[in-house]
Amino acid sequence: MKTARLIQAAAIAALFASGAASAAATNIIVNGDFESYTGYVPNGGYTLIAAGSNAISGWTVGGVSVDLIKNSYGSVSGTSVDMLGTPGPGVLSQAFNYAANTTYTLSFDVSRNPNGSYTAVQVDVNGIQNLYVGTGTPTNHSFTFTTGNSAGSQLLTFSSVGGDGYSGAVLDNVSLTAAVPEPETYAMLVAGLGLLGFVARRRKQA
Repeated sequence: MKTARLIQAAAIAALFASGAASAAATNIIVNGDFESYTGYVPNGGYTLIAAGSNAISGWTVGGVSVDLIKNSYGSVSGTSVDMLGTPGPGVLSQAFNYAANTTYTLSFDVSRNPNGSYTAVQVDVNGIQNLYVGTGTPTNHSFTFTTGNSAGSQLLTFSSVGGDGYSGAVLDNVSLTAAVPEPETYAMLVAGLGLLGFVARRRKQA
């Protein structure tokens, strides 16, 4: 009886482990929180990052410029990016590798520099183009997309739209994750149920 309970507990633990593994997802985007950069951003201030600069690790700056802002100007958490820049407007892009026939979830936070009026950021990825308006309250946005039959590489791009007085939409916490393959989860489930069936048979024979 004690052995049976141990096996049953092991099976249940395996199922929970499977669920935990499914929940864990790795962010494909490098430096999605913009906390890694060269140079200096004053606390409560900003630093202009011109187009062509590689100061923001993992990202390419296009357009005219963006501003790295820190704990001010509508920053979301720590260091964020004011997409309008000074003078701007700016574009941020990052290339990533993707697998074939895979569903990805893109997630990011959008706020706005309170000194601006209408501010928005345009997102382009995998043929999808969406517009998100920044407000005084940081808002998390997310959507999913599924790749085609071939693996490859593509660009994720954020572009400044609107804004005035060098005050635009604020971007932070960019995350791109792939769905964990379901067959692994089902394999763990079958294994757990198999163990429970083995225990039931042993008890019946006894």
